[in-house]
Amino acid sequence: MLSFRLKARRLRRIGNVIDEEFSMHVKYFFRSVQAEYFATEEGTKSLIKVYKCDECILRLKSRLTNEDEARDFIYPLSLPSKHPILKLLIEQVHFINNHAGTLTLLAILRERFWILRGKRTLRNIGKEYLICKQLKVKSSEVPFPPLPKDRTKISAVFQVMGIDLAGPLLTKSREKVWIVLFSFAFFRAVHLELIPSLNTNTLIQAIRKFISRRGQISTVYSENGTNFTGLNTALKQLDWIKIQEKFEVNQMRWMFNPPSAAWWGRFWERLIGLLKDLLRENLGRSYLTYEELQTLLRECEAVMNNRLLTSVSEDQCSYRIFE
Repeated sequence: MLSFRLKARRLRRIGNVIDEEFSMHVKYFFRSVQAEYFATEEGTKSLIKVYKCDECILRLKSRLTNEDEARDFIYPLSLPSKHPILKLLIEQVHFINNHAGTLTLLAILRERFWILRGKRTLRNIGKEYLICKQLKVKSSEVPFPPLPKDRTKISAVFQVMGIDLAGPLLTKSREKVWIVLFSFAFFRAVHLELIPSLNTNTLIQAIRKFISRRGQISTVYSENGTNFTGLNTALKQLDWIKIQEKFEVNQMRWMFNPPSAAWWGRFWERLIGLLKDLLRENLGRSYLTYEELQTLLRECEAVMNNRLLTSVSEDQCSYRIFE
């Protein structure tokens, strides 16, 4: 239709199509779309505060009539929400603006056009755009399996726990130190130890300190780190029968997460994040001595053990008083 009108004798010009001609024919298309959609009674119900300009195009009356701006910005063209030409227009603007989001695209289009139910229209057309559809598609969700018995069975405090490392931190003497986090699997209690290195012997000493203060461990969950695997190998070489007869302790069972499955340790990884937030807010960019860091870790341990495990309701009726 555009090429036919360009070939008309009274409109024919030699050379490329100039901006004035292109703008004239674009307005002709929009006038045809408005005449097709708003001619019915159902279409006119959607028109509010519109008028027909001297070009016989329906425009919206905005509140910016006193502004010295372009006419299309002050009086945007009214367009229906469902039309093939509108879909082509949205796809073109979407492609030119580097696949912008719905709200950004709506703001760009409203500089010239007022699309009925614009946000819903852009969202529906964006879902059909192949490139954006491929990037925003959701992966299949695997249902979570039930919690293991060690997470649900009531046992002695720190009998079943997870171990993880955080750090390194720098002391005043510019020496690196790390934090060993012991987390109880059921009640989510926390114990923190500061170690000067990441070797197996240092970790053994940290666990010995923990056992002497908190009691014997039956099951340990940890990541598949070399220091943890080395400690497990060292524990397997011990004669647990003699140790049990002498110290009356049970053999420690060590459970490792798969190397590429960090989410298996979720019940202690969340506590690592909480510990980092406390250290970041307390330390900032300052450096402490080894003894000062130990004191700070004890204070962080007290705060973490006093945290709430469930949400607190503001409704007074939710509290029960037992007599």
